[in-house]
Amino acid sequence: MAQIYFRHESLRKQQEKLIHDAYSAIEGKEHLLAHAVTGTGKTDALISPAVSYALEHNKTVFFLTPKISQHKIALDVVKALSKKYELDLRAVDFIGRKYACVDPVLSDQDSEGFYQSCERKRKKEQCEFFRNAKGFSRLEEAKADRLFKSIEKRYGCGMHHTELVELGREKQACPYEWLTKLASTSNVIVADYFHLMLPQIRDIFLLKTRKKLSNSIIIVDEAHNLAKRVRDQLSTSTNTFLQGRLDKELKALGLKSNFESKFRRWAKHELGRAREKLVSREQYFNALSNDEHSPEELADYLESCGQAFIEATGKKSFSLRFAKFLQLWLDESKVPSVRILRRKGDNYFLSRKALDPSPATSMMNNAHSAILTSGTLLPLEMHRDVLGLDQERTKMKTYSSPFKKKNKLNIVLEGFTTRYSRREPGEYKKMAEMLDRVILSTPGGTALFFPSYKVMSGIIPFMKSRNLLLQRERMSPTETGDLLKEFQKRGTLCAVQGGSLSEGVDMCKGEIKTAVVVGIALDEMSLEVESLIDHYEEKFGRGWDYGYLYPGVTKAIQSAGRAIRKEDDRAVLIYMDERFKWKNYSSMLPKDERFVLTADPLPYMDSFWE
Repeated sequence: MAQIYFRHESLRKQQEKLIHDAYSAIEGKEHLLAHAVTGTGKTDALISPAVSYALEHNKTVFFLTPKISQHKIALDVVKALSKKYELDLRAVDFIGRKYACVDPVLSDQDSEGFYQSCERKRKKEQCEFFRNAKGFSRLEEAKADRLFKSIEKRYGCGMHHTELVELGREKQACPYEWLTKLASTSNVIVADYFHLMLPQIRDIFLLKTRKKLSNSIIIVDEAHNLAKRVRDQLSTSTNTFLQGRLDKELKALGLKSNFESKFRRWAKHELGRAREKLVSREQYFNALSNDEHSPEELADYLESCGQAFIEATGKKSFSLRFAKFLQLWLDESKVPSVRILRRKGDNYFLSRKALDPSPATSMMNNAHSAILTSGTLLPLEMHRDVLGLDQERTKMKTYSSPFKKKNKLNIVLEGFTTRYSRREPGEYKKMAEMLDRVILSTPGGTALFFPSYKVMSGIIPFMKSRNLLLQRERMSPTETGDLLKEFQKRGTLCAVQGGSLSEGVDMCKGEIKTAVVVGIALDEMSLEVESLIDHYEEKFGRGWDYGYLYPGVTKAIQSAGRAIRKEDDRAVLIYMDERFKWKNYSSMLPKDERFVLTADPLPYMDSFWE
């Protein structure tokens, strides 16, 4: 094996094996699915061999993460390698045009409004920021190029996107245009999943950055999220509330509009007494019944109305949102999907749900090599199959935890469950009493991870513990940060499985002494879930597992993993649902760890903390 650049003086346990396997996969033009828990040092262990190979063979490394906040870690690895070995190495912390925008008016728009307005402004040669970064004429291009070269000298091996955005604000120039230029000469591009996974974004992105998939090494971090995030991005929806806002917007422009009433009448007639039903693409066209425009023309017409509204008011446009919905509703691409009409209270919802991410994600087979990693990537074959990775090219590896087993106590609680048939006050009261006892027996912070906000709101009223810090739906990043700061001081964190606090936050100060997974976050059975199960059953013969069971158990394991983040952490992990002792659930729990099965965890907890 060739020299591997590594920024630290020594390797952590398991890093050497992961580095070897990653380099071997890259060298052999293969894919690697790596299940490696937190603490393995995955970022270093994957970027190091990828960069080492890329420099020797003139490849580009793409490090893809689900959140912008995670870019800095990867960027720091590359910068440290460059400094230690004096490498000719550059990384770019790539973000979308909206997040890089320094125009105070445009940047305040929502996504649909921003991209439409930005493109329109550039076409009309009215954006001074674009003029200063790229230019509209040869003279302006030359001036912009001189400014960019001065920025490039300051940029060095890499710069966090916030620093570059601040420079753009200072120089009154578009940071996004700088990012695309920097990316074209970078060895490493740190970006979001969607820059490569969504076809309509990927093609433009690669063209602008002058990169080729066939010459790329792709590293996907937190890969257990990839399939669902891509499916969500390929889906679309509308509802009576949004169409009501659309009517108000069009009337403000002096136009007649009755989208909401038409939609409501059609939905009420279609559903009858049913809660939801499958509908066809054409059925909704009949509901629109617009004599002036075809559905395609209507989407274009609403786009122009949305632009007019934004220019007149500076506010976000519901016309643009509905135009985007219509465009995706009309789409007859090869992505398997279902169209669902449902009722919730007095509101009606219409959605097109993508069932399969592989038409988008299978593009990784066109790359030189792809490495996908996560601490909850089991079962590996599910992710390989669902993402459409070439079986013959894909290696699957599991790496054991580097942490001492004596520092963790795993407990599966008998006699408790959040199964839908048992979700009633008596069960909730019993669970609340046990949670109070667990909190009282914990010498430090306790985190409770519920399967949903609905279950949390059912159990919390029965609890007597004080200082319960509750995660709420749609909390802003600032509110989430404030909640965590409060938790570090005192109290019990109450969050939901699959939410930002169960997998997007790294707690490195040993805040959690006991983590309780309260039930399993299995999706409520619906037409979408049934369709997903049917699709994977037909495709792989594993519908129930791939479409329902495994994703729910993964959320539970990810939540429990918040407690042990570094080598000296000690914690109790309680799985509070008797289903975890069932074979199809227990098979997904870590196989190299011991689990205590009991109805009363307190004696075991007392012994552990002694």
